[in-house]
Amino acid sequence: MSRENGRPPVHVSIVAGMLSAFAGCAVGPDYVVPEPAVPAVWTSYDEPQIGEARLDALADWWKLFDDVVLNDLIERAIAANPDRDLAIARVREARARFGVIRAERYPAVSAEGRLSTVETVDFSGESEWRDVYDAGIDASWELDVFGGTKRSIEAAEAVIEARQADYADVMTSLVAGVAFAYVDMRTLEERLRLTRASVDAQERTFDLTRWRTEAGLTTALDVEQSRANLESTRAQIPALERDLVQTRNKLAFLSGEAPGGYEERGVAPIAIPIASTNLAIGVPADMLRRRNDIRSAERDLAAQSARVGLATASLYPSFRLTGSLGSNSADFSGLFDGSAVTTNLVRSVSAPIFNAGQLRANVAMEYALYEQSLAVYEKTVLNALREVEDSIVAQFAATSRARLLQDAVDAAVKASELATQDYEAGLSGFDNVLDAQRTLLSLQEQLALNRSAETAAMISLYKAAGGGWLAADRSHDQQAENL
Repeated sequence: MSRENGRPPVHVSIVAGMLSAFAGCAVGPDYVVPEPAVPAVWTSYDEPQIGEARLDALADWWKLFDDVVLNDLIERAIAANPDRDLAIARVREARARFGVIRAERYPAVSAEGRLSTVETVDFSGESEWRDVYDAGIDASWELDVFGGTKRSIEAAEAVIEARQADYADVMTSLVAGVAFAYVDMRTLEERLRLTRASVDAQERTFDLTRWRTEAGLTTALDVEQSRANLESTRAQIPALERDLVQTRNKLAFLSGEAPGGYEERGVAPIAIPIASTNLAIGVPADMLRRRNDIRSAERDLAAQSARVGLATASLYPSFRLTGSLGSNSADFSGLFDGSAVTTNLVRSVSAPIFNAGQLRANVAMEYALYEQSLAVYEKTVLNALREVEDSIVAQFAATSRARLLQDAVDAAVKASELATQDYEAGLSGFDNVLDAQRTLLSLQEQLALNRSAETAAMISLYKAAGGGWLAADRSHDQQAENL
């Protein structure tokens, strides 16, 4: 190749400039963020508006329960849960992959040096050994004429954002998971308290039946019925204690601690938490903006759209510039004097001619994957709407049922007292006492479980509405160097 003043011919520069001008024009579809149709208001909720103060409350909704133990557990989980570390590592992986793909936009340059010892033999048979020094620089650059690399970068950027949304979703789900487990623990503690109180009452009744039998006022049947009732109630305690220990172990796990970590803090049982106020959750459009799983699905859809463009670019020719600069000398200092320098510049183009439809099938496959991602996104939106509506209905139902159960418990307490008094006075049989005690314990347990269901429904509602982003923000601040 001819050279002028050590530079490539003018037509080479012109070709390179023209190809560079085309670079960045990407084939394939340009992504448009979908706008799913959602209702204007919640069908089961009569307070569609949300103010700034309530928006802040939704961000860290668990504080509405005014429970310092719950707040502490959530802070521990935010700081140390293994799922958080896993999500952070996935964000790091996505960032690293983006760096790999972004580097494809630039030329690749490599250098090589070599020392060879060569033997030469003349006509007389005399041989001579001498050193030969070689050095060279190679460079190659594939021009992104049809935007394949650009689409790869778009996909990688969208994947980073999707993994960041996944990370935020992990944190909001973690906070809700801790709250659910905490409510389960307090519910088991309450059920244990009620069961032990019932055992105490039934022990007194058992003593009463024995006294009345010894006095000849009743038969041994009352004693055995009372004993059966007492032992049946007492038998519930080991199962409740087992479930309580397992739930505390779950809380320790969520907080990044070994089993028994919660027990070591020696926290005394308290009542099942109930939020101090009802919280407006905004309109469905607000939920779409807050839900991280929807954001993740939308970013995955954007990434797949870019992959369609990447596959489409493979149908078009590719252009590559390859150059090398080398030097060869019998001594090291001669490598750099310019007398033995050689250069080479190659322009190449390659285009698919026949591949049995493989490339077009690949484009069709990426389109199908895009349609799958779109279906996943639409399903995620519909599921989010369903979760909010279901949580609203569950909360209202539990709140209404709580009032009725409380009235039933109050009546059952009086009925149990009256049945025992009548039995002591000989005005009624022991069956009334048994029925009253069993009914009272059953209703008390139902009330405790309903309080648990009411709080769980509120937690579900806060989570479904997209609350809890403050947990993700706080953990993001703690791990900023990792993200």
